[in-house]
Amino acid sequence: MRLKISLFFICALLAFTPIHSFADTQVNQTGKNGWYEENGNSYYYQNNQLVKGWLSLNGNWFYLNKTDGTIYKGWLYDNGKWYFLGSNGIMQRGWLYDNKKWYFLDSNGAMKKGWLQYGGKSYFLNNNGAMQSGWLNLTGSWYYFANDGSMRTGWVFDSGKWYYLATNGVMQTGWLNQNNRKYYLNRTGAMQIGWLNLGGWYYFNASGSWVPNTIADQLTTISKNNQLILVTTSGYSTNIAKIRAFEKIDNKWYEKLNTNGFIGKDGFAVEMKEGAKKSPRGKYTIGTAFGRIQNPGTKLPYRQITSDDVWVDDSASSLYNTWQKASANNKRWNSAEQMNIPAYNYGFVINYNTEKRIPGAGSAIFFHVSNRYTLGCTGTAQTNVISILKWLDPEKYPVIIQTPESELGKY
Repeated sequence: MRLKISLFFICALLAFTPIHSFADTQVNQTGKNGWYEENGNSYYYQNNQLVKGWLSLNGNWFYLNKTDGTIYKGWLYDNGKWYFLGSNGIMQRGWLYDNKKWYFLDSNGAMKKGWLQYGGKSYFLNNNGAMQSGWLNLTGSWYYFANDGSMRTGWVFDSGKWYYLATNGVMQTGWLNQNNRKYYLNRTGAMQIGWLNLGGWYYFNASGSWVPNTIADQLTTISKNNQLILVTTSGYSTNIAKIRAFEKIDNKWYEKLNTNGFIGKDGFAVEMKEGAKKSPRGKYTIGTAFGRIQNPGTKLPYRQITSDDVWVDDSASSLYNTWQKASANNKRWNSAEQMNIPAYNYGFVINYNTEKRIPGAGSAIFFHVSNRYTLGCTGTAQTNVISILKWLDPEKYPVIIQTPESELGKY
């Protein structure tokens, strides 16, 4: 009976004695194996031996402190390299975002530094392993990395300026040929806009594209004018002319028209005389526009010609070199040019000898429709005349310069 009671108490004692339970831990004849939790720390045992250092389990790596065997979390420096262990202790690979910075851990878990090729893009990780963004100078060459860390190539807009990165990412300076256009990138790499002296003046438009200088940019007497008609010939004796129209925008002259035309039958005059069949050289303002047809759309003052309109060419008349009505003559002039002719379908007055009106110095100097030489005017095809009339704007202070090419330097 006593034997039965003793056995009962022994069985009861075994039933109520507490047994430690650890996740993935096995306690058998060889001792502890697997993970073991104690006081909030994780340990790993193999054959009852506490594991320290690196541990590989099911394709994942862990690190157990070499001092006390606790599982490691966060950044770890080991054998000259940095590693990162997540909150579960697993060694990380690939991109890692930590403390507002990106890092890259290679297939062995080691933190990457320097250049990185990933996903078809180039990245740069600095000496701290952090992914670079923005501008970076490497051995004297500048590179630009986008917000996602990828190295940029081609055009980049930053802080209100454009830059150009070559295919290897290096920021370019100096002249750049791109898509049949020329750009200039200054010493800071910024794309040049406006005028720049490079041993001569060059102009770059708002898009940075170099705009070659026109002949008008070389003229020095038109700084206050924003529209120019330039009539030039190869010499004094020819009546074949080149007619070009220019407009100044942002202090740069742009060519708007380039066509052929004619001047007086006997070319340019060294000294103008009435009836000489020569055209005057010089720089002149532009007067009234006219035509036998209604205003084609010019901003100039426009006067429509009638059969009663004439231009007085009588040097002895007080009305010399003025537009008059034939019906109002009353013996005030002895000769006048009829205005109602096809050449004057459209045109404008060139203000030569119109202010002081010196007798005998030449009259009726117009820009008008013509397909051959004139008797002192300047002529071109009607479509050109209409285009010029529509383009001219008195608020842009237009002028016309007529000269042999050899004397362009005077203007």
